[in-house]
Amino acid sequence: MKVGIYISGLGQSVVNETVEKYVERLKNELCFDTHKEVYEIRKGKERYMQDRDCTVISIWQTQPEEKMIYKIYEFDYHEMLTVKFNSSSLIVKNFRLFLLMISKFPLILKRLFVSNGYNRPLQTLYIFLIFMIISSAVLLMVPASISSIGLMFEQPAVTNLLNGFKELIGTKDIPVISKQGFKEATQLVVLITAPLLLIVPNANVLLTNLAIEFLCVNDYMQYGAQRQLILGNLEQLVEYVTENEEDCTIHFHAYSFGSILAIDYLYPLSGKPSRNVRTFCKALITIGSPFEFVKSYYPQFCVNRVTDMDSSIQWINVYSISDAFATNFRYNAQIGDAEFGILKHSARPHNLNYEVVLYNKHNIIDFFTLQSIKAHSMYWDNRPEGNSCLSLIYEAMKERELL
Repeated sequence: MKVGIYISGLGQSVVNETVEKYVERLKNELCFDTHKEVYEIRKGKERYMQDRDCTVISIWQTQPEEKMIYKIYEFDYHEMLTVKFNSSSLIVKNFRLFLLMISKFPLILKRLFVSNGYNRPLQTLYIFLIFMIISSAVLLMVPASISSIGLMFEQPAVTNLLNGFKELIGTKDIPVISKQGFKEATQLVVLITAPLLLIVPNANVLLTNLAIEFLCVNDYMQYGAQRQLILGNLEQLVEYVTENEEDCTIHFHAYSFGSILAIDYLYPLSGKPSRNVRTFCKALITIGSPFEFVKSYYPQFCVNRVTDMDSSIQWINVYSISDAFATNFRYNAQIGDAEFGILKHSARPHNLNYEVVLYNKHNIIDFFTLQSIKAHSMYWDNRPEGNSCLSLIYEAMKERELL
């Protein structure tokens, strides 16, 4: 039995994206490729650990005979990745985001001159500046709030109370709150935050999610935070699949940051891959993988990987050169075959180029409207009946007898 495990990207890169839509697109490609067969999707929930459920979507052929064609388990890691930050206040999250921007800024500037293989350093600098503005804007709301409190000190009743307090303690050296200072801080906050709140839909939710996701990804990459928990849960899911699916082979379908988790699992930092990996895992499908971005800004994450699975894994990589985060595993930003793998001399993926619109890096409007970032979500339409990169994936899987 051929079984897939679907690992999605993070929230802002997969708005309205679900494993159901992914499998629906794969089913549609089956329908386009056959004429007499009829297929349907069946959805269920299975508990692979005492406190962990996962969505399971299967593709069934119903005519001319009923049989299961393919099954995909969803690995949902989002709550595990962000659990330490969900209870923090917006101020705390954005304060940490601001400090992170400050600490990373020297490396961001360095990449403008020493790219380390990543070919969009200027776009990344622009994105980091936006992150810094967003986090700063939230932090500047503090003086704006204090300004409101400061206005109380202008009221006659409060002024008389303070004067009485000064006489009681016998001093006149209590600092006077400057109304002008509060006014200027408030104006600055409004100047920075108003355009964001007016232009960006659901800005308050976006600010919160942005702070959580970026901080958690940084901690995962830099310090291995939640890494053991997430990969341990993924191992438990793989164990569950191997015990409950007869004679199975496992394929990973991973999008965006999900591909980093899949690579982290299949190509460990030390020791051999687990018995389940060596025995059952046979394919890796990455879509819009930010591997080169990670390699450039978190180089320690991509060194000393154990590549024992190079000869066992069939790796299909879907990328778009208009996507600032996608990796084509080449030494230039051109369409073509992969030139390196996880390590410089390890096995290379089979590259599949998928373009909706070509990004023009010389177009200043495209640059400032973040077209190369928006392209990260253009591997499929929001509706599953629309065109998608699954047409390329289906053909590649069929050729390699993965379906």
